[in-house]
Amino acid sequence: MKWYKIEGETLEKEQSIQKIKVNGKFICFVKTEDRIFACAAKCPHAGADISQGWVVENCQIVCPFHRHKYNLENGRGATGQGDYIEIYQVELRIDGTYVQLSENWFKSLFKK
Repeated sequence: MKWYKIEGETLEKEQSIQKIKVNGKFICFVKTEDRIFACAAKCPHAGADISQGWVVENCQIVCPFHRHKYNLENGRGATGQGDYIEIYQVELRIDGTYVQLSENWFKSLFKK
């Protein structure tokens, strides 16, 4: 696992959902009143862009296509869905916001 700084992007709004490309991968960042979450940008149910959804009670993001709900703390889908989204750790540091992603082992073979 490796930490990546979110370059050139800010999560300024009090509450927002943004899709940001980090290390070649699109991540959905969700800022609530007091926390920042990071999750997969695609809904596993229908492949929709989950960053176009919205947040409801209990830290759940709602997919804009079929209204599937996912818990932003653990990625679990709502009862009966039988699916989940990938969740990423986020750290706020003095010099910016960081997200933890697994390294692509194949890509690392060709680094200079």
